[in-house]
Amino acid sequence: MFYAFAKTVVSFVYKIFFKTKVTGAENIPKEGGVILCCNHRSYHDTVVLGLISPKPVHFLAKKELFKGKFFASLFMGLGAIPIDREKPSMDSLKRVVGTLKKGKTIGIFMQGGRQEELDTADYKAGVALFGIKGQAPVVPVYIQSTFKMFSPIHVNIGEPISFEEHYGAKVNSEQLNDLAQTVMSAIAELGSV
Repeated sequence: MFYAFAKTVVSFVYKIFFKTKVTGAENIPKEGGVILCCNHRSYHDTVVLGLISPKPVHFLAKKELFKGKFFASLFMGLGAIPIDREKPSMDSLKRVVGTLKKGKTIGIFMQGGRQEELDTADYKAGVALFGIKGQAPVVPVYIQSTFKMFSPIHVNIGEPISFEEHYGAKVNSEQLNDLAQTVMSAIAELGSV
């Protein structure tokens, strides 16, 4: 309820101040669990992903954002999942996987924190683990904008990447890194279009 209200209000505001062009919206599955994986240059990225997704997006957010009752209530109300970026817990993994298996959408920024440029060699491999354990496709997304008032926002959405061949199998860290690199490369390619 709160998420829907917030999305309606924010969508109205963004339509006034930005001109958003979305390419590939049809690539986001409307049914089943899905992971939206995007580059991360600005705090606006979270809002834009939420606006373009047909379903509510449950973002992984650094645990520090949940300090204090107000912010904890706000982020929990928006469906965010707290995570320790340096040392993710098993509880966080279970929450993400459980969310995906319920057919919901998870939002991830592989770079961890915000970065001005996309460094394809600097990423977190958790997206591959989440995709395998949650049995959900990963949809690469690239957002390009200065986010200055009345500036354009270009959103390129790639085709879903499936790790289905690894469902139920044991994968080592090297395999997870290789799979995550596939996602990161897809995001970078979307940014070069």
